[in-house]
Amino acid sequence: MGIIVKDDMLFVMNTKNTTYAFFKDDAGVLVNLYWGHRIARAEDFDTTSMEWEQGYHPDIDKKREECSSYGRMRYKEASMKVAFADGTRDFRYHVDSYQIEGDHLRISLRDDHYPFGIVLHYVVHEELDIIEKWREAENLGEETVQIERFYSAEFTLPGDGYRTINNNGTWADEFKRYEDTLCAGKKVYESLRGATAHVATPGFIVHQDVSETRGEVYFGVLAYSGNFKIVEEQTPYDYLNIQIGMGDTDFCWNLKKGERFISPKVYAGYSGKGFGEMSNLLHRFAAECVMPKETAKKPLRVLYNSWEATAFDVACDKQMKLADKAAAAGAELFVVDDGWFGERSSDHLGLGDWYVNQEKFPDGLKPLIDYVNGLGMDFGIWIEPEMVNEDSGLYRAHPDWIYRYAARPVLEGRYQYMLDLTNPEVIGFIIGFIDKLLNENNISYIKWDMNRALGECGCAHLDKEEFRSIWYRHVQGFYSIIETLREKHPEVEFEACASGGGRVDFGCMSRFDEFWTSDNTDPIDRLSIQETYSLLYPPKYMRTWITDAADNDNRRVPLSFRAHCAMCGALGIGMDLNRVGGGKLKELAGYVEEYKAIRSVVQFGRLARLKSCHRDDFHALQYDKDGEAVVFVFLTLRSRGKYEYTLKLVNLKEDVLYRFVLDGKEQCLSGSYLMYHGLALRMAADFTSKCIRLQEIK
Repeated sequence: MGIIVKDDMLFVMNTKNTTYAFFKDDAGVLVNLYWGHRIARAEDFDTTSMEWEQGYHPDIDKKREECSSYGRMRYKEASMKVAFADGTRDFRYHVDSYQIEGDHLRISLRDDHYPFGIVLHYVVHEELDIIEKWREAENLGEETVQIERFYSAEFTLPGDGYRTINNNGTWADEFKRYEDTLCAGKKVYESLRGATAHVATPGFIVHQDVSETRGEVYFGVLAYSGNFKIVEEQTPYDYLNIQIGMGDTDFCWNLKKGERFISPKVYAGYSGKGFGEMSNLLHRFAAECVMPKETAKKPLRVLYNSWEATAFDVACDKQMKLADKAAAAGAELFVVDDGWFGERSSDHLGLGDWYVNQEKFPDGLKPLIDYVNGLGMDFGIWIEPEMVNEDSGLYRAHPDWIYRYAARPVLEGRYQYMLDLTNPEVIGFIIGFIDKLLNENNISYIKWDMNRALGECGCAHLDKEEFRSIWYRHVQGFYSIIETLREKHPEVEFEACASGGGRVDFGCMSRFDEFWTSDNTDPIDRLSIQETYSLLYPPKYMRTWITDAADNDNRRVPLSFRAHCAMCGALGIGMDLNRVGGGKLKELAGYVEEYKAIRSVVQFGRLARLKSCHRDDFHALQYDKDGEAVVFVFLTLRSRGKYEYTLKLVNLKEDVLYRFVLDGKEQCLSGSYLMYHGLALRMAADFTSKCIRLQEIK
C-alpha cells in the first residue's frame, strides 16, 4: 500500500524502494521523520514529541517541519509567507482534515484565527519511486490575503556534511557542473529572469560521498518555467532544510475572496545506488508521467536546420539547394530558422510581423514545403512569438502590448521587447498567427525561441497593485498559448528553445517535445554540457547538432567525433552543407544511417555514465534497451605515450554473448567479461571517438 495513516497522526508514503514519513506532533505541527530506503513497518516509527529548551533555541526552529511559515519565532528559511488584511504576517495552523484517494494524499491546514488555509498534496508513484508534491492556498474569508512566498515543497534531512550539485552557467556555457559542501547558512540557486534561464537548474541534488553506482542521493525537480528558488540551509540544529518552488523576489499574489492559488509541482526521489540510479529514475518518470503522451514513445526525427548556412539570408531557392543536400545526408525534417518573415534582415527588426516575406518567398512557403516534402522530408520553421522589435508593424500598432514602466524609457534586450502575456489580446494574437501559419502550411515542427529575459514588470493591462504578480502571470500566459496550440495541432512537434538552454525544465517538458540544449555546438564543450544535463533530464529531449563549430574556432575536430557527440541525444545537423563536398556528405550520411539504427536505444534506453569528462582521462556513455547496448567513447587529448584503455560496461547479462564491431573487427564476448574484465580500447590520436553497438546472441 502506497499511503499509510496511523492514528490520524502518522503519515507514511511507500514506493517500491523508498519511504517518506512525517507526523503531527503534540503541538499540531507536521514534522518530518524519515526519507530514504523503504521501511515496511509503519509501527517502527517513533512519534514521541520532543521537548525543546526555550529562549535562544525556539522549539519551532528545531523541528524538521513539513510546512514551515514565516513568523512564530522561526528564524530559518520558511516555505511560505502571507500577509493578512490587518497586517499580521504569520500563518499558524492546525490539521483540519486529510483525504486519501488512491495514490493521492491531501492534508488540509487551517489558520487558527483567519479564514485561510493550505492544502498539502502528495502523489505516490509507487512503481516509479517518485513522490510528487505541491500546495494550494485557499482564501475562505472576505478580505484579500497577500501571498509573498509560496514554495512548492519542503524537505529535511538529519545530520550535516551534505554536498550539493547544480550548475552555474550562462548563455553558450549552460550546465556547467557546480558542487559544494553545505556548511552553516544558506546556499541559494535561483532565476530572476522570468524563465528558467541558463544560470542554474530548477532542481536539487544532495548527497554524502556518492558515486555513479553507490551511495545515497536525494533529488527533486520543479515543474515550472519561470523564476524559481532553491534554498538549502544547514541549520544549527543538526538537519538540512531544503526549500524549492517559485521565486519570491518581487513576487506578490493578491488572493481574493473564494480564490485559490496553486504552486507548481515538485517531483522528488531517493536513490541508494548513486547518481546513475537517480538519473534513470527521473528519466523513466519523465517518459511515463511528464512528456506529452502522443510523443513520449515516438522517436524524434533527424533534422537539418539551415541557420548556420544562411543566417538571415533566407530565400526559397537557397533553401531548396540546402534541402537537396539535407535529404542526401539522410535528414527526415528540414527546418528554416530566423529570417523568413516580415522585413527581417537582422535581429534589429521584424519581430512581431509574422507574415511571409514576399521578396524571399514570392509565392509563400508552399513551394519550398512541397519541394522538401517531395524529397521525403517533413518541414519545420522557427518562431519567437513572445517578442517584438521596435522596428516592426506590430509595435507601431500596439506600443502598449509590451512590459514597461510608464515613466521610464523602455529597455531593449537583444534589440527587442517582451510582449505582455498577461493581456488576453496579446495571447489571442499569438495563438491566432501560429494557428493560421499551421493551418495554411504543411508544417510539422516549430522551433519556439525566446532570446531575452523578462524585466520591467509593469504594463498597461494590469493595475499597479498587480505588477508583482507579472512574473507568475507571464508563465501562465505562455503555458496557455502552447497548450491551446497543442490541442489544435496535436500532430505538430514543438521544440523549447530560449537562446539555447534557457527553458530546460519539467514544466516545459510536459508541453514541448524536446529541448534545444545549448547554442554552443562545439563538441568538446558539448560533452560537458550533455553530461551535466543528463543528471536530471532524459537524452530523448536533448536536441544535439553536428556543426562546424569546432572548425570555426580553429580546432580541427574530425567529423566522426562531432557526429558521435551529437548521436548521444536527438540527432540534428546544423552544418553549412553548401561547403560540404560529395565525399564528406557521404560520410555524414553514414553517421545518420548509423544513428537511425541505434536511435531507439539512445532515446528510450537506460543511460550509464561510464566515464566522466569532468574527472576521467576519457568520456564514455552506455545506453541499453531490450538486449541491445550502445557505447560511445570520446578521447579529447591523449596523454603522451598512452594509447590503450579499458572500459568496463554495465547492465549486461553475465551468461549471454554479445556481438559487436570494434575498429572494423567483429567480436563476440560474454556479458561477464565485458562487465568485469572490460572492453579493450585503442585510442592513439587526439579527438578519437567510437560508437559500439552490442547485440545479444540469441
